[in-house]
Amino acid sequence: MKTTNENIRLLKPLLRGLPIVVLVAIFASLVAKRYLMYATPMYESTSKIRLADTKDGSPSSNLYKDFDVFTSANKIGAEVEVIKSKLLINKALDSLDFEVTTYRIGQIRKVELYKEAPFKVFYTMHNDKWFDKPFALTIKNTTDFVLKVPGTDNSLPGKFGSIMQLSGAKVLIIRNDSLLKDRPNLALVDNYEFVINSRQKLVENVLDNLDINSIDKEIPILRLNFKSPVPEKAADFVNALSLTYVNDYVEQKIKAANTTVNFLDEQLKDIGGRLDTSESDIETYRDVNNIINIKQETETDLRKIADMKVQQTNVKMNLEAIDSLYNYMKSGRLKKTELAPNFEAYTDLLSTELVKKMKLLQAEKKDLLLKYTPEDDKVKVIDDKIDDITFYLEQGIKNTKTNLEAKYNRLTDDINSAEKVFIGLPTKERTLDDLNRSYDLNEQAYKFLHEKRTEAQIVRAANISFHRIISIGEVPVEPVAPNGTLIKILAMFLGIMGAVAMIYIVHAIKGKVNDYTTIEKNSSIAIAAETPMLTKPLAIAKHFHKLAIQLEVKGSVKLNSVVVFSSFDVKEGKSYNALYLAAAFAQQGKSVLVVDADGNMHANHNPKDSVNLKYENIAGNITYYKNTEIITGQLNKWKEEYDLVIIKNEPLNDISIGLIMMSLADTNLFVFDSRRTPAKMIAEAEALNDEYKFNNMQFLLNRSGYNPNIAIQAFDMVKVLVLKFKRTSAQA
Repeated sequence: MKTTNENIRLLKPLLRGLPIVVLVAIFASLVAKRYLMYATPMYESTSKIRLADTKDGSPSSNLYKDFDVFTSANKIGAEVEVIKSKLLINKALDSLDFEVTTYRIGQIRKVELYKEAPFKVFYTMHNDKWFDKPFALTIKNTTDFVLKVPGTDNSLPGKFGSIMQLSGAKVLIIRNDSLLKDRPNLALVDNYEFVINSRQKLVENVLDNLDINSIDKEIPILRLNFKSPVPEKAADFVNALSLTYVNDYVEQKIKAANTTVNFLDEQLKDIGGRLDTSESDIETYRDVNNIINIKQETETDLRKIADMKVQQTNVKMNLEAIDSLYNYMKSGRLKKTELAPNFEAYTDLLSTELVKKMKLLQAEKKDLLLKYTPEDDKVKVIDDKIDDITFYLEQGIKNTKTNLEAKYNRLTDDINSAEKVFIGLPTKERTLDDLNRSYDLNEQAYKFLHEKRTEAQIVRAANISFHRIISIGEVPVEPVAPNGTLIKILAMFLGIMGAVAMIYIVHAIKGKVNDYTTIEKNSSIAIAAETPMLTKPLAIAKHFHKLAIQLEVKGSVKLNSVVVFSSFDVKEGKSYNALYLAAAFAQQGKSVLVVDADGNMHANHNPKDSVNLKYENIAGNITYYKNTEIITGQLNKWKEEYDLVIIKNEPLNDISIGLIMMSLADTNLFVFDSRRTPAKMIAEAEALNDEYKFNNMQFLLNRSGYNPNIAIQAFDMVKVLVLKFKRTSAQA
């Protein structure tokens, strides 16, 4: 609740000054409206460009997706800087008529004409001092004009179509007859101004009004915005810049393609020569070394050697078996009938039959030995036959051994001869590999360069741009600046804020008591009562009846006591509160004496006498305040005669007996007026109390919560002035 009351207290000055706030807001709105009438509007035109995407190339075109290898990956930020570069802006300006800016001079502002100028200016400049300077032109009639040279007071007369000589410059001004013919109502005779713009200044002005951004960082679409006081100028420049950007892309692409084709032609010629040399080197090396295919020849030789080694191994095994058999036969000559040779390595059919024959002879010998002795001729014949067969077999084995040895030696010689082919083979292979590698590198380079040359020729022939203008800049209808709605709202807002600030500043400077919170913050003396602003008699009587009861209950006012109403100045409510509080006590049946110490009460309020309420004016009566004893005696006398004595003290700023009255009072009610009493007087009142130790001093706030509306106060003041004027007129 306390917070709510505090908020209301803070808002009271604002509520009081609300008419001022409203008037200031209306005034600010009118000022803003007037400003908008004379402010130069700015128009904005926008075009959009879709950037080339190297991942996709031209839509649905694999040819250009693969062959457009001369453009780097399009970074949106990089393309923005390219468009904003002075190089492209200068190219765009070359196609536009921005070099001379023409204005029609009005009484308050000047308006740029652009294509609506009724004259044209041509110049030849040899001195840069004339750039960016305003030339004042006054056209008198259809043939004559006066030109004021900038930087001087010279006014040169001239005629349309005649060259004017200046220091380091020539200027030719002609009528725009085509425009005047199309628009016969267009005024020619008027005051004008034109500026010959330097290219540097023109570029800077363009950059100041140019804004380039992307719709989204992931979407390769740029938005080009340009602002100008002339709608057509904004549209013309943004379209010219877009077209310049696209054409520059095509020019650079074709230029790069031409440069690349020329470079590739030179490289192809060089690589082609080296490729021919590589082919000749390989051919010569093969002829000299009788090489057809090293790999195949090596594989054949290796296979042949392997076969011969297998044969050699088999022959060697047979040779070892025959040799073992031969040695066995030789060692067993004396016991040839007991021999059992292994003929696995000697498998001749004849030898097999001989062995069979030998076995038969051995069997036959055994049969004969049953009948004959070993010295018998028949037995000896058998032995001779066996010896013959054995000798024959031995010779056969010997011959076989000799043949196998010869075959083995021949295979060994053949293998050695075949292996001689591999001597120096790694060197040949390395040399041939080097030659082939050189040839392959030259061939790959030649194929790559030839392919790129074809691609470059295709790019050179395809003079199209993968950047596309998807939206051209249109002539704007509504200006983007100044923003009328925003300016009006801002002006009203600033006006309101200024008015509020002024109200609170004035409120702080005035520093009035305003409410009981101000008293509580600045003093420890209690507040006895608050009297609101009351105008109706019934409400006044009701309030003071209640106040009388409260003061009596709290003990602030007792029977046979003196209550003094004091204040620092007049018109702070002493008379009002003293009189009506006395009337309230009188209505309770108490006898009340109202003492007027300065004599202003009767003049201001004219109280009606009653049985219980008496009025005494002691102003100017020296009998009452000759000294303290006399005043004290008089007060005691009044206290005996009346139930209550209420004294309306004189202003303490004009002290006579005021402090004496306060020192003799049983209760002191110090009156502050919320609209009149400065807040600093609270501390002064407390200082008085501390100094003089008054009895039961309390504060009474007059017109508490009163926050009159300024408009109502102004109306009342006007009303009072009117009444005074009427009275003066009537008296006259």
